[in-house]
Amino acid sequence: MRTFKHLTNASITRIRKMNLTRKHKIICATILFGLIMCILVTIYNEKRSYQVPEMSAEESENVNVFEDDVVTYEAGDYVLPDDATLKQMTRVQLLGVFWKYINRIQTLCRNVYRVGTVKDGGKEICTDKPYRPSPPCIVYSFGIDYRLEFDLAVVKLFGCQVYAFDPSMKMESKRVSEHIWFYNWGLGGEDTVTNNGWVIKTLATIRKELGHSNKTIDVLKVDVEGDEWHALLQMLKTGALKDVKQIAMETHFLDKGNFPEEGNAQLSALRDLYNAGFRIFMRDRNIVGSKNLKGDWSMTDLNEISLINTRIVKTKQ
Repeated sequence: MRTFKHLTNASITRIRKMNLTRKHKIICATILFGLIMCILVTIYNEKRSYQVPEMSAEESENVNVFEDDVVTYEAGDYVLPDDATLKQMTRVQLLGVFWKYINRIQTLCRNVYRVGTVKDGGKEICTDKPYRPSPPCIVYSFGIDYRLEFDLAVVKLFGCQVYAFDPSMKMESKRVSEHIWFYNWGLGGEDTVTNNGWVIKTLATIRKELGHSNKTIDVLKVDVEGDEWHALLQMLKTGALKDVKQIAMETHFLDKGNFPEEGNAQLSALRDLYNAGFRIFMRDRNIVGSKNLKGDWSMTDLNEISLINTRIVKTKQ
């Protein structure tokens, strides 16, 4: 700002010292004024561009969005190969198929909220009608790692009942607050206990034990370090996702976790999610996990994806 004032004062001084007629001085002053206004407008617009207003939950509720606004582009969506083809692919080929698929947005969500921290742990949630959570909404949050930013934000924004799960935490199952319950269970494709003593349950088992078998799950948050594939394949096979409105999940491609699933099976899970009516409306890359392929080509194998269940709208009408 001091430099700007210095230049302005210097320009005015030069105009005064020049042997100009009154008419020429007026012209010079007008040009100088125009330049100053251009600079001020540019500075104002640059500052304004960094001040993006955030839509509140109440404002989002009043946005006029109808079911017809949720559009899928079937013809443009990338179709994953069948199981027989996937089994014949090399690791590099599987990575290429995954990367192509994960970067296709398959449906439109007009109002997307980053719920929780912008760092690892936060998730993208669709708040378009009819997907916007509202009481008495139920949210399942798998993978806490002693951080409840997402869970607390869900309660504050939507007033949901949140059920948080993580077997790796040295904490007994208990009610954390009025709206948050914690269980030291993990999510998997079978009911079992691991070698390190973690209690693993399927989604169907958990819902049954919590009395939610016949209730809609508004958001299923999954961040279970590679075990999402084993759990997803079981959920899809048994139809446990049919009344889940949306999924916010961190995918660990080619990471086998505690329950090994090959890359072709992981892609099969994504394909079956699509066939079950789930459409990706947002994806975010996690640069912590990246791979360099074929020289300068690189990709992230850790990717956040958020999906809405396009079929649940029809079944709930």
